[in-house]
Amino acid sequence: MSAPAPRKRRRFKRQESSRRPAIPFTSDGDAAVAYTRQSVYSDESTSSSVQKHETHRWANAYGVPIVAYVEDLSVSGDVEPTQRAGLKQWLSDAPPKPWKTLVVSKLDRLVRNVMDALHLLNWVRERGKRLVCIAEGIDSSNSMSEFLITIIAAFARMERERMKERFRDAKAKLREQGRWAGEVHSYGVMPFELPAGGWVLGIDQYAVKILHSLSKLARSGKGLTEMCEWLEENQVLTPRNRQLQLSAERRGADPATVELKDAKWSTTSLRSTLLNPELVELGIFEPAEQAEIFARLEEKAARKTRGSNQPYPFSGIFVCPDCLEPMWHHLSHVDRTRKDGSLVSADYRYWHCGIGRHGTKIRADVIEPLAEQAFYKIFSMVPVRERIVLPPTSHANEIAKLEREYAKIMAGVARANSAEDRRRIMEDGNRILSDIDTLRSLPVDPGGVQWVPTNRTWQEELEGMSPEDRRLRWLELGFAFAVQKRKDGTWTAGWRLPDGWRDAMPELAQWHDRISDSGETVEIKDLLDWPTPESPGAADGKS
Repeated sequence: MSAPAPRKRRRFKRQESSRRPAIPFTSDGDAAVAYTRQSVYSDESTSSSVQKHETHRWANAYGVPIVAYVEDLSVSGDVEPTQRAGLKQWLSDAPPKPWKTLVVSKLDRLVRNVMDALHLLNWVRERGKRLVCIAEGIDSSNSMSEFLITIIAAFARMERERMKERFRDAKAKLREQGRWAGEVHSYGVMPFELPAGGWVLGIDQYAVKILHSLSKLARSGKGLTEMCEWLEENQVLTPRNRQLQLSAERRGADPATVELKDAKWSTTSLRSTLLNPELVELGIFEPAEQAEIFARLEEKAARKTRGSNQPYPFSGIFVCPDCLEPMWHHLSHVDRTRKDGSLVSADYRYWHCGIGRHGTKIRADVIEPLAEQAFYKIFSMVPVRERIVLPPTSHANEIAKLEREYAKIMAGVARANSAEDRRRIMEDGNRILSDIDTLRSLPVDPGGVQWVPTNRTWQEELEGMSPEDRRLRWLELGFAFAVQKRKDGTWTAGWRLPDGWRDAMPELAQWHDRISDSGETVEIKDLLDWPTPESPGAADGKS
């Protein structure tokens, strides 16, 4: 039996760290970069001028020349140092000027995160540089610096989280009280200052006019791209730029001097703006109006998919009574050969629901005249009312402007050169105070939706209109004609009344309640036998 083969010894490779070795700091050729950071919410103790003064005083005391003052204003401490616009170019291997010391007034001006602090500490050590924090007495060139930086950065992070919690709690408390907490608000509203302090959101008339125009365009069949082009042609401010303008007004600055963002309307933002549910809650849009906008946009997309964007006289008006979706228009071409061999061609138009199980096709030449006749039968003598949105009339914004103007005028009393100038300034101030008292004495009206009557009836309104203009007018008010032909040959049809019709057409309410038991739809079966609102029988309450 042969001897076993000698066992080979395994050799282990020596593992080396990929971390670059630390280079000791030396004071030869020392030069400092003085860094200051100021967040959005800062007090006087952390202002940029105070930080710059502290770093300048330290550099003079230790005889270290400052090669650059670097600032990052309105920057959160959560942002990594290497991602800040001012500092990142100096935290590179090719800085604008050579430096060896990074000096800050306090550590939380540089970092508020333990990991960021350790990464920055390793970075300066690997390059023979140092970090100096004046308030904490930290100099990273000594051995205790890493321990101190870790502890202080952890406390800075905890302080940052507590600031966030207090800020969130304050905003939530304001929202519970129905107040504006300073967050980004929806397009169509604007902040109004309360006389006792604080802010509430009210109607922005500039944006409301734009929204109503967009609503008409959307319900008339215009697509999102066409509406964006209309906004650009009319130079309508985007929601972001409108908020910048309102912010300038609150500060008392001239809105015309605001530097606006170079942004354009996009189809995505426009769609979300029009379908924002807050517009219904605030009374800017009626529920049926916003539902109609959604239906028109979906219909436009469906037509584009089918390759047909041509509207017909009743496109969007005819809806299915089961699903309430707009009905589709269908063209049919038929060729027939007569007994004598001649060829006869005919074109037929049909309306049908997009869902096949909701009834069968209905001849357009049958249902369109019937819908038109029924509308004039029901609404011909009903007055037309226009819907307007009234803003809150607390006059809080006007009062705030007058108070700022009063403070500006009264500041000139001490600088007056004569008694006559002081008397004139006091008179102007008293005049403004009188105007403020007058505005405060006016009754507070929360605003809302009102229907303003016109001098026209529906017959006069639609008389002389083209079929397309009549269709757009119906869509604007929210009228719809629900029609369906069942598979057994029977059919049902009726005009659906728009939301808020009892306020818009109070003359119709009593007549509707007497002859209809089908909710918001007026059935047209045996319509010619009904006494309508303009007939003598309906006027005196007789059926």
